Amino acid sequence: MITLYCLENGALVRRVTDNLQTLPDNVLWVDLLSPDQQEERFIESALGLDIPTREELAEIEDSSRFYDEDGAIFMTTTVVMGIAERRPENAEVTFVLTKRSLVTVRYSELSAFRQFEVTLSRQPSSYATNHQIFLALADAVVDRIADVLESVQIELQTLSRRIFDERKEQRRDLQQIIQQLGQHRSLLSQLGESLFSSSRLIAFYRLRAGERGQGVAKGLLKALERDVRSLGEHQARLLGDIAFLLDATLGLISIEQNSIIKVFSIAAVLFLPPTLVGTVYGMNFERMPELGWPFGYPMALGMMVISAIIPYAWFKFRDWL
Repeated sequence: MITLYCLENGALVRRVTDNLQTLPDNVLWVDLLSPDQQEERFIESALGLDIPTREELAEIEDSSRFYDEDGAIFMTTTVVMGIAERRPENAEVTFVLTKRSLVTVRYSELSAFRQFEVTLSRQPSSYATNHQIFLALADAVVDRIADVLESVQIELQTLSRRIFDERKEQRRDLQQIIQQLGQHRSLLSQLGESLFSSSRLIAFYRLRAGERGQGVAKGLLKALERDVRSLGEHQARLLGDIAFLLDATLGLISIEQNSIIKVFSIAAVLFLPPTLVGTVYGMNFERMPELGWPFGYPMALGMMVISAIIPYAWFKFRDWL
């Protein structure tokens, strides 16, 4: 699908059409969402570009993600999608900056783009150049990462309270907690990859765009660099928190398992002397004096009880129970 954003009377206006013959002269942004071959050929012919394919977007080397070609700047970054559905995965977005317009190529619906469209509907006159649109989209991607990091931090605080709560019923399912920590760890790794990709995107833009783009929104560019750097530090701290919580959870599981083993061990020791007494008087030899004694059976029972009480009292005295 091709979506055009044209500058009309000083405001950026969204235009969607299925039968494009030519691109309007006032188009500033061309958004390609899962384009087919016909749409790709049309944009390539209209702008004189070689639009990268989906397979080319997935390449990770810098030479394939960041390059100049015929006066256009090609930049590909990684964005995390599917967070709301609890199925995060990486998606690639290519930004192509020409002297005339901005072209974005993507194969997934992204929250950052939807958020930018909401902002654009409120402030249509704030974006008068393709460079301003590019920086605003990059800022929307970084803002989305910041929002996700904030939500992960809140969830980690909730898990921390559950793990260290003195009431066992609040942390009963430690296995579920480990699964949630693992999910957050995976999400943070993907966010870290997106942040690293965004930092390379901004650095390449600063290097290649020159004064023609940076002079338009130099303050926003600097703010983006600061945000990416600070979010990277925040993401690393959250990874450290997850490692600590995971170690603590595994330690609590080990303690609970040791407590169970301890109960069985003590029970075995307590019942060992009574078992010995019962075994002795269960041999039924012909010449056992107690077999013919009227008080033999009560005596054996008493010996069993006493032999169990003595180890129990000793364990309590040594604070082993």
